[in-house]
Amino acid sequence: MQCQSNQSSEATQAEDTTTAAAGTENAGQATYPSISSETMKMLWDSCDYIDFIFYHTNFSMSQNQQPAIRTTISGVSTMPAVINAACQAVGRIFFQVDGVNAMEADIYLGPDCFYYVFLENGQYAYANYMTEEGRGFYQNMFNQIQQTTGQ
Repeated sequence: MQCQSNQSSEATQAEDTTTAAAGTENAGQATYPSISSETMKMLWDSCDYIDFIFYHTNFSMSQNQQPAIRTTISGVSTMPAVINAACQAVGRIFFQVDGVNAMEADIYLGPDCFYYVFLENGQYAYANYMTEEGRGFYQNMFNQIQQTTGQ
């Protein structure tokens, strides 16, 4: 795990996408299908780098070791998520294969907001809940950041 204190233009573009509306709206909630098992298998087999960019913070993080990458991928539940309009994305995750973004998703964390919304062609296309392990990963990471920075 590596922390960096700069935000890239990807973060700005990613944050702009979080305001785009897509899917089927239902009483303040949007629904999207689950990301396909084929896509998840491709990421499991081929993803060699993950980049995390967090909005409204002064850090980002990367993973380049297969065990860590697979742990992150396994944090995506097979259950499709129902999107709560009151929730805001806290960051974006980029799954890379051979230096090319193969998939990206906005990360939602907070009360009643533990899910990923995946993009396809720059638009929201799929949504999946996080597993308990996925939630724990982010909660532990933010706890460590708070301890390190004293915030």
